[in-house]
Amino acid sequence: MNNATTKSQTIQKYEAQLPKDLQEIYRKIQRERLHIYYYGYSLGFILSLIIIIYNYQNNSSKSKLSTSHMVCIVISTSFLTNYFYYMLSPKTTWMLDHIKTPEQTKAWLEMYKSMQRYYHTGLVLGIIAVAFLAVAFRK
Repeated sequence: MNNATTKSQTIQKYEAQLPKDLQEIYRKIQRERLHIYYYGYSLGFILSLIIIIYNYQNNSSKSKLSTSHMVCIVISTSFLTNYFYYMLSPKTTWMLDHIKTPEQTKAWLEMYKSMQRYYHTGLVLGIIAVAFLAVAFRK
């Protein structure tokens, strides 16, 4: 499990207010979503590597992409693959299907907003890493 999803005060507060059965459901959901995110990022990364390798091995100066074009294409490929894979992947269950009290709902909303920030921060950092990779393979 990554640090943001286990060490955050918001997450710890949310988990602490849940009964034991809901804590286990939450952990399963958390693992599933993390797996989906990493798989989508890996898929985007692999597609980006294919683009980089193809461009690097392409000897024709007419069809070879400039560094800035390649970086933009690689970033877009990585981002869109990751984003759409995560959004379109079926999820087995949703936490909102299991919470019962208004307090749990309010705590879930706080936690959800916090997780959105973590998701987008991780996405941006991943895009930056892919951009550096694309720049590293310029000729």
